Amino acid sequence: MNGTNLLKLDIKNISRDFILMILLPVPLFLALLLKYGLPHLSQLTSQWVDLYFYSPLILIFLIVMGPLLTGMASGLMLVDEADENIIPAIAVTPLGRKGYMFYRLTAPFVWTFLILLPVPFLSGLAGINYFYYIPIIFTASLGAPLEALLIAVLAKNKIEAMAMGKVTGVLFIAPFLGWFAPVPWKFFAGILPPFWVSESYFNVISGGTLFPVYIAVGILIHGSFIYLLLRRYNFRDN
Repeated sequence: MNGTNLLKLDIKNISRDFILMILLPVPLFLALLLKYGLPHLSQLTSQWVDLYFYSPLILIFLIVMGPLLTGMASGLMLVDEADENIIPAIAVTPLGRKGYMFYRLTAPFVWTFLILLPVPFLSGLAGINYFYYIPIIFTASLGAPLEALLIAVLAKNKIEAMAMGKVTGVLFIAPFLGWFAPVPWKFFAGILPPFWVSESYFNVISGGTLFPVYIAVGILIHGSFIYLLLRRYNFRDN
């Protein structure tokens, strides 16, 4: 067993699981829906609210959603494989336990990063230089392995994993807190990793100068949670 074989097995399993097939490409579908649906919806609601005023919030919400959905799919796989005692079998192969975990955490990150790259332009809401989107999407994509580990640590079976995936949806509120909450109160949401993704984006569109700081803090917060959750997962697994 090696990483290539595991990837082929994942593709085969995902093709058989309707839920996983729906979850993984959702950001692309929603981006296209925004591109063609938002202009019409904006016309319908123009008397009450200017939806394009909230377009930065809508776009960053979509970007934050991507890693949470991918992470949920990866978390379900981790729990399912642990439940079926697949991990001990992989541990004695050349891939090993560490190689398995490296793959399980890297794959959702890479997939999320690649699938989010075209989202700003597919949505028609890009608004800023593409240069800024690369670190924003990189930081956001770290949420995929974080979400996967969170589910794997807290859930004992696939049913609990599905429930945990819904509970962790609370992370979706981070962009809204960054948009609506006043300074300094909004920074209490800084414990939520996606907050720094949205805050870095909002800082750019408002002409701020703290973009590199927010990106660095976002990477640090994501990395810290991943490290702590991975230690907890390994401790429980051993």
